Amino acid sequence: MATLSSLLPLRSGDTTLRPLRVSDVAAFHAYRSDPELARYQGWSVMSAEEARAFIAEMQEDLISPRVAGGGQWIQLAIAQAASDELLGDVGLFLSEDLSYGEIGFTLCAAAHGQGHATRAAIGATELLFALTGAREVRGITDARNSPSARVLERAGFEQVSVQQCVFKGEPCTELVYRRLR
Repeated sequence: MATLSSLLPLRSGDTTLRPLRVSDVAAFHAYRSDPELARYQGWSVMSAEEARAFIAEMQEDLISPRVAGGGQWIQLAIAQAASDELLGDVGLFLSEDLSYGEIGFTLCAAAHGQGHATRAAIGATELLFALTGAREVRGITDARNSPSARVLERAGFEQVSVQQCVFKGEPCTELVYRRLR
């Protein structure tokens, strides 16, 4: 089976998936400290020091074994292909039983509406299928986050369920999408 490092960078149109770098810290912190972007994300607004530590953790980690082992998230950079400017990040997760993967994505506000999230979702899904034996990849979004739902649909995911939960202390409805191998 391939390793993540052998598959990166992954380019589609004007979007590249690549490892996060120390040089990304300022841009990463800028969008990860935006409360509006954090609203529907599993992460919370972070300080500049937390952003530096997070990127250092992603660099220190042996990314491929972490994904292949299951049970943990890794983040990759979503970059503008021509300039290599960081636009956001995409998370990849493999369940502990290795049966399914999950993706999540965040883009800085300036990059919204340009297709980067859709290309990143497709690329992240292809990476999970190439690296693992997972039968499906899931994407879960708050029903109020209609742009995220549209990205998943454009990336070939189908909505398979709706679930009620409490997220960040408030009731919400989550839409569960999946794409089969």
